[in-house]
Amino acid sequence: MVCWLSLILCIGGVGAQKHFQHDSNDYIQYRTLPNHLITKWSITYHDREAVAPGYWFTAPYWLHDGDRETNQWIPYQIGPHIFDQDGVLVWTGSTEFDNLNVYDFRRIDLPDATGQLQPHVSWMRWHKPYDMGSDGLTAVYDNHYQPKYVTPVPANEIDTHDFNVKYPPNVLQIQTRPEIVKLDDLGRPDAEQVITINGFTEKNILTGETVFEWRSNKKVKLNESYITRAEDAHPREDYMHANAIDKNDNGDYLLSARHTSTIYLISGQDGHIIWRLGGKENDFEKDFDFFGQHDSRFISVNATHMVISFFNNGAIDGDVREKTSSAMYVELDTINMRARVLTRYMRPDGGVTDRRGNMQTLDNGNVLMCWSWDGYMSEYSHDGRLLMEAKFASDRHDSYRAYKFPWIGRPSNPPTLLSETYGVNGSALSTVFHVSWNGATDVAFWRFYARNSSSAAKEEVGIVPKSGFETSFIAGGYMDWVSVEALDSNMETLGESPDIRTTPPEYWPPTAPLPRPDEPRLAAAKITSPIEHRHLSGFPFQFFTGFVICGILVALGTCMVGGD
Repeated sequence: MVCWLSLILCIGGVGAQKHFQHDSNDYIQYRTLPNHLITKWSITYHDREAVAPGYWFTAPYWLHDGDRETNQWIPYQIGPHIFDQDGVLVWTGSTEFDNLNVYDFRRIDLPDATGQLQPHVSWMRWHKPYDMGSDGLTAVYDNHYQPKYVTPVPANEIDTHDFNVKYPPNVLQIQTRPEIVKLDDLGRPDAEQVITINGFTEKNILTGETVFEWRSNKKVKLNESYITRAEDAHPREDYMHANAIDKNDNGDYLLSARHTSTIYLISGQDGHIIWRLGGKENDFEKDFDFFGQHDSRFISVNATHMVISFFNNGAIDGDVREKTSSAMYVELDTINMRARVLTRYMRPDGGVTDRRGNMQTLDNGNVLMCWSWDGYMSEYSHDGRLLMEAKFASDRHDSYRAYKFPWIGRPSNPPTLLSETYGVNGSALSTVFHVSWNGATDVAFWRFYARNSSSAAKEEVGIVPKSGFETSFIAGGYMDWVSVEALDSNMETLGESPDIRTTPPEYWPPTAPLPRPDEPRLAAAKITSPIEHRHLSGFPFQFFTGFVICGILVALGTCMVGGD
């Protein structure tokens, strides 16, 4: 009878799901991150062995302008995130800027005091939702996830497309600035209106010094645009929409502009446009077309030829010019002004990304594409073989870009530990530990400790392998004054949590004395078990309710379990 009871309790615990207004099965919530909902992933590997090593850097968001401010409680869901290649959370930075949208989240390297390059992460935050007058900012954090350089950017200049540290410590950034412009280029010399002037800057992150600055006015005419038209009573302001800036060893700049469908080579000496690839003023004879492109990058440059990469959307919003989006490497003969495709990577599902997106050349030569909608991305071998596809399990979020980088995260904050007691009465208890360390990449094992009094020496309760973002562990008995130690693969200490008190059973009267702690050294004689959290859906707490009671009943000897 008790066996059947334990089975029913287990099934009930696993099946129970808490629902918000909309089903939350596309998220996972961890006990140690109670204010977060972490998006799950749908992943298909076509050749797992061939993908590049590294972690995924992505920044989910819903509305581009962000959600309106509200007095309702909203879980942290958006902002900078790092995942491993199984879609398991490594780090969430949603709390850094109060759940606001961020863009172009990536790894960058900056010199330390000795000149050695050290890994950092960077991102940009736009103005506050529906407050166009508020400032944006750029942020650089170290690999301890501590802010190093957080720089406000005026609201009328903030642009969140690109934060490109090509030559450390200098950063390349797109700029936008509204100006009143005469419409001569559109054949209306007597008219004028506000037009968004695009440009870019190169600045030293460490000092704030501006190294180079360029602006589009008087260099890129309004009639180069595909969206700012003379026949419109009020032509659209964002005539150029620059979205990527890069630099080569010669000191020249590569600028991508979506609304002119043009990639520009700009002189680093005097700022003049050396040539245009694509668009209405194209300077090349080419064997390909593109439209509404993003993310143009230098790959190689010599005296006669240049190889660049870019993401070809094939569309600008509803103006679709190609059947499917793609990305490509292109060789440019800059003497004879000819351009040819070297390799093209088609969107695997045949869809069109009519805005956003990026292409990244990985260290081993593979190529990672972010198709933006639903966080959809894919990885290819350099010769075009599809290796992997992944997308958010939720269709609520997109990501402007996604990247893959090697990364070692060493958080300055200690591991987060929760400890709770379950049982049918005060003399038959088990203690459940939940532990995570937001951002840590090197943890291989967790070693749990307890004391039977505040003054006693801590004693080891158990050691288990790290399992997903959050590892859970059951120890027989009531363990109190508990802590956990993070260990690497060589069993060396990485960090330790502070001592915490264990939460007594829910039925325990609040005015009653707490249960007397058991001797930690006796815990190993009782049930101990690590629990995998990685693939749990919804809210793991209900799972533990059933699981823990099952474990307690087994520990009490009320159910015989046999097998080979």
